[in-house]
Amino acid sequence: MVKTASKCQDSTADLIESLHASRKSKAILINPDYLDDEKLPDNQRSAVLKEIFNKNIREKQLSRIISHLSPVLDGAHPESALVYGPTGSGKTVSLIHVLSSFSEVSRRHGIKFSYRYIDLTSPKTYFGALNEVAMALDSANRKYRKGIPIEYMQGKIKSAVSKYQGFLCLLIDEADNIRPNPDAFLTYLAKTLPRKVSCRIILILVTNRLDWERTLDPRILSFLKKPDIIFEPYDAVDLLEILKLRSDKALRIEKIDPVALKKIAAYASRETGDARKAVELLAKAVKVAEETSGFVSENEVDIAEHRLEVDKTMELISALASQQRLALLSCYTLLSNGTKKASTGQAYEVYRNICRLENSQALTQRRFSDMISFLDLYGLINARVVSMGRYGKTREIAGSLPGRVVRGIVDAHH
Repeated sequence: MVKTASKCQDSTADLIESLHASRKSKAILINPDYLDDEKLPDNQRSAVLKEIFNKNIREKQLSRIISHLSPVLDGAHPESALVYGPTGSGKTVSLIHVLSSFSEVSRRHGIKFSYRYIDLTSPKTYFGALNEVAMALDSANRKYRKGIPIEYMQGKIKSAVSKYQGFLCLLIDEADNIRPNPDAFLTYLAKTLPRKVSCRIILILVTNRLDWERTLDPRILSFLKKPDIIFEPYDAVDLLEILKLRSDKALRIEKIDPVALKKIAAYASRETGDARKAVELLAKAVKVAEETSGFVSENEVDIAEHRLEVDKTMELISALASQQRLALLSCYTLLSNGTKKASTGQAYEVYRNICRLENSQALTQRRFSDMISFLDLYGLINARVVSMGRYGKTREIAGSLPGRVVRGIVDAHH
């Protein structure tokens, strides 16, 4: 009995050693933090950004930002600026890089120049936006509770700004996130506040929306007097340089095929030109490789791209309201039974049956039709209007999701 137990332990120990050796042989990562900016320390992130900028990536935009701010070095007051560009195009990191360097150069010229970053990356009310400004200016990073009068918040901001001398640049990230509109907020920062303080305020407004200024009151645009700086999506060449820098620091160089990096750059440039998405795809491809071959090739990139697409779709589905999920289920229940296309009327009948099984109140066909439009808008189905001749028009529904996702939707119901 003791011998049997001993043999069993030896067998388990051998298995542990074998699995450990296998895992080590497939190890690809040296420093995974370089594939995740949330985990990368500030000094290392800054070093990576400097290397990127030293390769003349975003040279045109950096030059425009520097030219715009250069009057400061002669004691002159630059105008405010509007910076446009899609998510992941390097707007914020480029601006922070320039503003940080500008602070240093200004000191050499005997000019007092400070900047503060205002994070509006999630939607804010006027009060919420003022709160973010107050927090950025307050060394204690104090957040004020709701219900405090707007005038009190403005007084706190004025008091904080009054401590600055020379120039103060306020970098407002995703300024279009102020709800329901940013007019009052911008009027205060661009017109009211500068009249009450001695330092000279420079506003840099960052937005993902090229049409954003059309939503602003013309009077605000007149006193913003801003130039526009546009960040286009990264192209495949720039993305490849960024990926090379990241992979050289994160991975064992012999564990990745250079062609795989080119494929990731091509994927990302074709879809969004988003550098963050490109790095995310690289990280996913590494994970796939560690589970399988221990080497990142084009095949691992294809698998990773598919998995990311599935993950993104499932996240979107999980955020749907219950009736929207039932509408989606009705479409794919029809389409998974061999039907390639279905009409809205057919899908509605399936929807009503599902609602009965779920003991849920079915919405009217008109409301169901609205949900079909919503699902089509978000790419969860394809719905197009087709003519039925003298019988009028209907919408033809077809699938748009990967088979694995469809099976998940239908199987979850059963």
